[in-house]
Amino acid sequence: MRSHDIITAVPLAFDEAGALDLDGSRQILDYVAASGVQGALVLGTTGEFPALSIDERNTIARLSVEILTDMRVIVHVGAASRFEVSQLIDGARRAGAREIAVLTPYYLPAPPEEVYDFFRGVAAEADGLDIYVYMFEARTGIPVDEDLIVRLAGLPGVVGVKVSGESLDLISSFRARLPEGFRIYTGADGDFARAGQAGADGVISGVASVFAPPFLAMREALIVADDARVAELQHDIDQVVAIVDGSPARMRAVHRLAGRSVGGRRMPIPEPDAQVLAHLEQAVPRFH
Repeated sequence: MRSHDIITAVPLAFDEAGALDLDGSRQILDYVAASGVQGALVLGTTGEFPALSIDERNTIARLSVEILTDMRVIVHVGAASRFEVSQLIDGARRAGAREIAVLTPYYLPAPPEEVYDFFRGVAAEADGLDIYVYMFEARTGIPVDEDLIVRLAGLPGVVGVKVSGESLDLISSFRARLPEGFRIYTGADGDFARAGQAGADGVISGVASVFAPPFLAMREALIVADDARVAELQHDIDQVVAIVDGSPARMRAVHRLAGRSVGGRRMPIPEPDAQVLAHLEQAVPRFH
């Protein structure tokens, strides 16, 4: 039976000048810690990792492990080069993390053999840590097909994959060829239930970083196979996914509406307009 894990993809806080706001980020992590989810992925796409320095990423890794004591913490250590990834693996290890995610190399084209060599080196450096391959072709330009993921799954320490921006058909094809214990997570919040039917073990969700209750209710319904309840709850998940629309700026807005001192931005992400803010404000009492 699938575990239907909810792994929250955590956004970060910045001040008005764009500096990393550790107090605001702590408040976000405190919400995640109390939300009831099974784990958190920090420093991923929702955490705007490309705009952070290595020192900042290692600082957030330490803060996350410190606060999220009662759940799994997956620290994303992906970067464009192995040189950077090595420093981030060291930072995650020093922080006390036991699980890491690694995005495929990106920006310059990398054929499958280069991607495999990249992860083979990562696996050697990350000895003792559980490794998740993080694939997101729409952002990296690097595809991972069935043959490549099967090869990567054979590397020591590689225990799972996060699949972002792909169809459920790909998840099904992965599940058919990967070992049963190999974890597959979808990055598509709205596909939480459907991805489970396709063979995924759960969702890595940015929306759950602000609206966890609908996902928790869906997990309960999936575990007991209450199909009627699953269909009912899908409407709630569709609603919060549409309102947040994958935007870290909208996630921070929800935290502000909930009374947390979270503001600012670093990447050029548009702030929610008045209409969106009104929808978010209506959703907070029901779903936050």
